[in-house]
Amino acid sequence: MRNNRLMFDPARWTINRISGVGCAAALPALLLWLLYPEWPDLVGWPFILLLAIAAGSGMATLTLTVRDIYNRSGRGSRLRPIRTFDLILGLTLAVPSLVELAAILPERVSVLGL
Repeated sequence: MRNNRLMFDPARWTINRISGVGCAAALPALLLWLLYPEWPDLVGWPFILLLAIAAGSGMATLTLTVRDIYNRSGRGSRLRPIRTFDLILGLTLAVPSLVELAAILPERVSVLGL
């Protein structure tokens, strides 16, 4: 019998999955960032969508990591390097994506007349 659990079940989303989605969105966003100055009308909205996914997954990674550190502080020093990496990865995904979104989103929305 098939497992009918939804893919978006919050209990199944781990830091690894969220970071993987963010990295999978950030790499094509990096390519579109190079193409955006030449063809903003062609790559504008896909670029914004990929940046939003990368920023959201970076913030989710940060949230889950901080929650894990806070709730399970007594797990020993073995996990400290892993959680440090998760924090750095979350910041690396969230901050550049949010900065770029703040720079290009107002001009893209004004094109729509909003």
